[in-house]
Amino acid sequence: MQIANKITIGGINSVRKGFKVVKEKTHVARIIGIAREASLKTSENMADSWKFSGEFRAWNREGEEVAAPTCYMPDPAQGLLKAAVDADKSGAGVQFGFDFYVVPDENVAIGYHYEIKPLMESKPSDALAALSKSAAPLPQLGHKAGDDVEQPAPDGHKKNGGSAKK
Repeated sequence: MQIANKITIGGINSVRKGFKVVKEKTHVARIIGIAREASLKTSENMADSWKFSGEFRAWNREGEEVAAPTCYMPDPAQGLLKAAVDADKSGAGVQFGFDFYVVPDENVAIGYHYEIKPLMESKPSDALAALSKSAAPLPQLGHKAGDDVEQPAPDGHKKNGGSAKK
């Protein structure tokens, strides 16, 4: 195992100018860790990113392992982890794990985008779970927006085509 100052997908794969040679969806990294803090890093040459501090391990596409106290990840992983770190009140940090894939994409300037696969079950916060329970049911499958389908509203009134009947 190699010890590094930071983990980035490009860094652990020794890639300086990205994954432009990738021709099909390719697994490029696995990152796991405990994130305790997130701080915004700004750059004139690149997009702003979140620097996570904590304990991290990563494996590159050859299976080589790297450990570091800081970690940078692309979206959507960094956005998901940032929200979890902000919500963490335990002080123990947020445990996470993601597999990262590069997918060729000629509609993006760099020629590819990232897809992620979470390795751990994500649990909604108590507030999000309560909000989900109080929301109206999803529209019935097979009906188009504006169809005249009665849906119960959260307050118990009947809804018809989006407006409540009283």
